[in-house]
Amino acid sequence: MDAQRAPQHPRDTPWTVRGVTPEEFPDVVGVYAEPMILSAEDELTTEREHPLAEHDRILVALDGERMVGTTASYTLEMTLPGGPRRVAGITGVGVWPTHRRRGILTALMTRQLTDIHARGEAVAAMWASEGAIYGRYGFGLAAFELSARIRAPYAMLSPAAQGDPELTVELLPSAQARPTLARLHREAAATRIGQFQRGDSWWGRILGNGAPWAAVVSGPDGPLGYALYATTNGWSEDGTDSLVTVKEVVSATSAARVALYQHLLSRDLVTRIAFSALPADDPLTLLVADRNRLVEQTSGSLRVRLVDLPRALTDRPYAAPVEVTMAVTDRYAPWNTGTWHLSADRDGAACERVPRSADLSLDVVHLGSVHLGQRSVSALVEAGLVHEHTPGAAARLDTALHVPRAAFCGQLF
Repeated sequence: MDAQRAPQHPRDTPWTVRGVTPEEFPDVVGVYAEPMILSAEDELTTEREHPLAEHDRILVALDGERMVGTTASYTLEMTLPGGPRRVAGITGVGVWPTHRRRGILTALMTRQLTDIHARGEAVAAMWASEGAIYGRYGFGLAAFELSARIRAPYAMLSPAAQGDPELTVELLPSAQARPTLARLHREAAATRIGQFQRGDSWWGRILGNGAPWAAVVSGPDGPLGYALYATTNGWSEDGTDSLVTVKEVVSATSAARVALYQHLLSRDLVTRIAFSALPADDPLTLLVADRNRLVEQTSGSLRVRLVDLPRALTDRPYAAPVEVTMAVTDRYAPWNTGTWHLSADRDGAACERVPRSADLSLDVVHLGSVHLGQRSVSALVEAGLVHEHTPGAAARLDTALHVPRAAFCGQLF
């Protein structure tokens, strides 16, 4: 045997996948932290201070008695087209570095999807650190987020930006403002596709992770929005070089958002303002005086997986009537494989398996990528990833799936 090559398991060797006990959680963290290049000690400290793990939703793969792979999920109340729904938020996925490419992740994902289906959850979502991996398991890239930065003296709003003189902005320690932040976020998240409701542990993690300040904008009837941010002092040979890093902006009205941006862009001694995560259609891009001075970067965020295809498709609204028959493949959730007829209008939808020819042929990953209403079936057809057998079927489905506001999560999980 070549001494430089590790011995390989036979292809037909099954991996044992099982659940865990709470006492095994430190071992689980040790397994997924190493391939993710994380500190297991830091992860455990954070979990002790702000517990999120649902131990009955953790799976591990074993090589003999040794843990060599993990995956887990959160029970999230995430807003989807149609409103807040229970969604499985996939997290904690990792395979021990010496055991990669042996089918461990496939064994874990197959079991996890089966368990999620048995729990009655029609949709799963995740953030992927390596996007090339998860498409084959049916997770389609469905949303994008915007990061942006701008330098003084260009950090100013257009004269056309409509403020409200009755609004005031108060700068508070974020921990002190937490009840107000939680209420405003809860209300906003219920209307923004991709966001999920946060419990106390989520807020503990967020506010303890580098966002010490909350700018809260209020009107005569109370708070209307907030911005979470941090400041970093800096100096260069010709003066100040300080930074404002904005973690989150939430507002109930356009005037409140203008007031928050006016505050963020006008801090004294600040030469750079960076926005970590904004919706792809955020008004900032329209409000700045010179958009060319706003350096923008769009990146993929949520990946969506239809676990129960017919229920996911019937449990959402449609912007226009549509009749389409789709031949769907799904390697890892075979109950979704088949030819499905979707009949929908503004009053509801039905999705049934039928013995007829299809208008479209596609994989479940492509239905996940268009489910939030931001990506195009027609573009997938043009790329050769979806096959259109009936001319115009993709365009009709695009029109029906469309959602006006960009999906946005804003919080890694």
